[in-house]
Amino acid sequence: MQQAWVLPRFEGLSATEAVRRIIRDGIVDGDVPPGAQLRESRLATMLGTSRGTVREAVRQLVQEGLVEYRMHRGAFVRSQVLADFLDVYVAREAIEVWAAKKLIEGDDVDFSALDAAISSMLAKHARWTRPSEETIAADLQFHHELVRLAGSERLTRAHETFAAETRILLRAHPPYPGRAYASDHQELVDALRRRDSMTPDLVAEHLRLSARLISGAVGREGTAASNGTSHRPERGAAGPSAQAPAEDSSSA
Repeated sequence: MQQAWVLPRFEGLSATEAVRRIIRDGIVDGDVPPGAQLRESRLATMLGTSRGTVREAVRQLVQEGLVEYRMHRGAFVRSQVLADFLDVYVAREAIEVWAAKKLIEGDDVDFSALDAAISSMLAKHARWTRPSEETIAADLQFHHELVRLAGSERLTRAHETFAAETRILLRAHPPYPGRAYASDHQELVDALRRRDSMTPDLVAEHLRLSARLISGAVGREGTAASNGTSHRPERGAAGPSAQAPAEDSSSA
């Protein structure tokens, strides 16, 4: 028997974007389960909007990789294991490394948005813990601002499409020293401010190590959960290649 699920009604302007976010959040949070069919008529009634708006929102979610179209059947939430999402870090690396190069080579930039995101990550303790929803949101905001500051609207939009999958992955993040989560990101801002030529490499390493930590957690238990035995690596453990990582740790 198919699991029952509901979503909040659409309110406000920018209907397609609002509906896309509502459905996406429902998928990411698990309220709309993998394999669920996204019927236009049902969603239009549920969200208080038109079928055309729902159709466009679902089309965008297909582009994000969260939804798939099945021939003659319609749109369904993709059924994936977390390991299927890990290549999002390879795509993010290509964009974020480009952004770092632009920022250290261009005009002076106000990095206060990055500072604000780091402030939201700061933990008042050093104990090992999984990142909270607030920390994950700040993490996503940090990396979004990093790309936005580089000035390409096209790449900023492309980067935004990885946010939902990244959020799903970060929820599988093994326990990590609370204060280190923020300091890992502070290292990147410090390098940007001093226009360090190694900044693009630091960004690449940061992302690869994060993917390794999460990949290790997923691989150990197969359920996106850690056994709590991970440790924080020394920076520099990642090599220069842009290949998908396999087994180290960091945060991103």
